[in-house]
Order: sequence, then structure tokens, then C-alpha cells
Amino acid sequence: MHMQIQEIILLIVVLVGGIGLLIGYVFYPLFLLLSSKRRPPHLPASLSASATLIIPAWKERGLSKKISNTLSLDRSGIDLKIIVITDEYAPSSLYPEITWITESTRVGKSVSINRAMEQVKTPLVIFTDANTFLKTDTLRHLLHPFTDQSVGAVSGEKRVHSVSSRSVGEQLYWRYESFLKQSDASSHSVIGGAGELFAIRTLLFESLPQDCLLDDLEISWQVIRKGYRIAYAPSAIATESASANLHEEAKRKIRMAAGAYQFLDRHSLKDLFSVSLPYAIQFMFRKWFRWVLAPIFLFLLLLGMIGLIFFETSGPLLTYFAWVLGGFWSSVLIGWGLQKVGVRISLLEAPFYFLFMHYCQIKGWFRYRFGKQPSAWEKSERASLP
Repeated sequence: MHMQIQEIILLIVVLVGGIGLLIGYVFYPLFLLLSSKRRPPHLPASLSASATLIIPAWKERGLSKKISNTLSLDRSGIDLKIIVITDEYAPSSLYPEITWITESTRVGKSVSINRAMEQVKTPLVIFTDANTFLKTDTLRHLLHPFTDQSVGAVSGEKRVHSVSSRSVGEQLYWRYESFLKQSDASSHSVIGGAGELFAIRTLLFESLPQDCLLDDLEISWQVIRKGYRIAYAPSAIATESASANLHEEAKRKIRMAAGAYQFLDRHSLKDLFSVSLPYAIQFMFRKWFRWVLAPIFLFLLLLGMIGLIFFETSGPLLTYFAWVLGGFWSSVLIGWGLQKVGVRISLLEAPFYFLFMHYCQIKGWFRYRFGKQPSAWEKSERASLP
């Protein structure tokens, strides 16, 4: 079979892009799966701990439900204090374990966390979002790993509740993330705690920069830098509803992407390697690859596929390859269309959501580079939990 030089170049471009994406999204997770030692989660028979739970809540309509959920948690053996930092005034009747801080102006989550941390007197502190609801036995699972003195922080399990067909892609994404987090923890350490539910040793906390966009990742780095690791508690479950629609989900992902590039500007790979080789390697494959290399590989794959599809190929192999790739992009378009009308077909939505994530990543880069991402995030509307 004779191929023209243009076809060979396009084929190489496609292979580089495709293999690059496979290394980060398939081969590395597979390596973690085969090399990590998994231990089944268990509920500790008894636990003695003292912790403060912080709830930042600016303009949160469901704050009263969040407080009720927190007070209903199983606190056997746990001396729990609660700090609510919000724009609302304290209710007339307040439980003695709750400290209420009222903010008159919106200053951003990082500043609110710094202010709340000034009131913390316990050895452990838990961060949780106001729109997240915790399972009854969450605290016991979340705090138990601290019995290991090498653990400086513990990340809980985030779950997205499906209230409509439009949240399927988000659910699939977080299931994939949970698998990676479990594998990371079994191999060495979780890369970064989830802001929905994250606990640390209080003495490891440092005041966050006022313009910090990803407080959970910044706090995670504080823990790693001091020689500790981050454990994972998959049975410490925090549930939130999916984004109300694709536009709201895009807002959330774009601002997270902007925060990712801010973190890379402030903490280079060299900094990470100088502190912890295992963590740096994990970070490079799990975060740096996704933020820096994956958009480039995806662009190469897209560019090569367009060329193969519209270029007059000279052999059956390339013709077949072009049709296969064209079919993939067709499924993306169909998935986007079905998403718009609320039809649930996971097989078609997964490719669309994969491209949607990278679109948000690229847009987040532009927003950060041009200084258009404020530290006080614009809230994303979410569907209501039942």
C-alpha cells in the first residue's frame, strides 16, 4: 500500500495524540490498579477524637438543612465543634457546639477559611461545603485514618446524586476520579483532598493566599510539604446534587481549571520533586498531565482526524481508520444533542463529556492568563436533592 507523505504525517499526528491520551487516562490508571495494595474499608469499633467542622456558606439557600444534617451525624467518641461562616445572621437559638461568624461582604472562600481557622482549638479540622450532605457514619470513617501518625489529611468520598439524565456524564467522571483516588492512596498518597469533605491536622494549616482559587489543593500541598501523606476514606460519603445544566457545570469546571493553572504557577514540578518523589510522580501523571499535556494531545488527535477524514486517502486501512474516528466524533455530537433534550444514553454521553472537560480546561487557562477569574467564585446552580 502506497501512502503519500501527507497521510503519513497525519497518521503520526493521530497516533501521538491518541497514545498520549491513553498513557494518562488508561495506562497510568491501569498501572496503579495492578501495583497498588487495596484494603477493604471498615468501620472502626471505637474512636476518640476532637475535631472542628467548618462550613463556609455565602448565600446558601439550604444552610439550615446542612446544619441539621451535621447535627444528625453519629458523633460517638467524637468531640465535635462546628463553625459556620456566612452572610446570614445567627439564629435566635443556637446549639452550644456551633460558632457562628457573620461576614458583611463576600471576600472569597479562602479568606473565610482563614478567618474560621482562627477560632479552631481542636487537633483536627474538617472542611465541608454547604451544599454537601454527609452520611450518618461519615465522621467515624473520616477521622479513623488519623490513628496513623504518617497521615496528615484525609479525603472523603464525593458522590453526585443524579436528579436527571443530564448528570450522567458528571457521575461517570466522579466514579472515575474515585477509582483514581483509591488507587493513589493505596500506592502512596491522595493528590488533593476534595473540598466537599476534607480533614487535616490543625497544626499543618497555613493561612491561605487571599486570591487562592483551589483552597483544597493548596491545603493538600501544605500537608505534603511537611512530610505527611493524604489518606482516602471511601466510606466517608459526601453527596451533592449535579449541576442544574451543562452551562452551570461549565462554570464550575472553568473556574477549577483556572485554579489549576494558578497552582502550577506557584508550585512548579521542581518544587514537588524536591519535597516528595512519590507524590511528584503521582502529581505529574494525575494533574500536570491533565492540565498541560492532555489538551495538546487532544488537539493533535482532533487535527489529525480532521485531516484523515477530509483528505483523499490512498488505501483501505486509512479509509477505515478515518471512518472509525469519524464515528467517534459523530457519537460526541449525538451525545451533545441527546444531552440537550434530556435523553440518557451513557455510552454516547461519555465521549461528549470527555471533550467537554477539555474545553473547560482550555477556557480556564485563558481566563486565568487574562486575569478574568475572581477569587470569589460565581456560584453554579445545582439541581435540588430529593
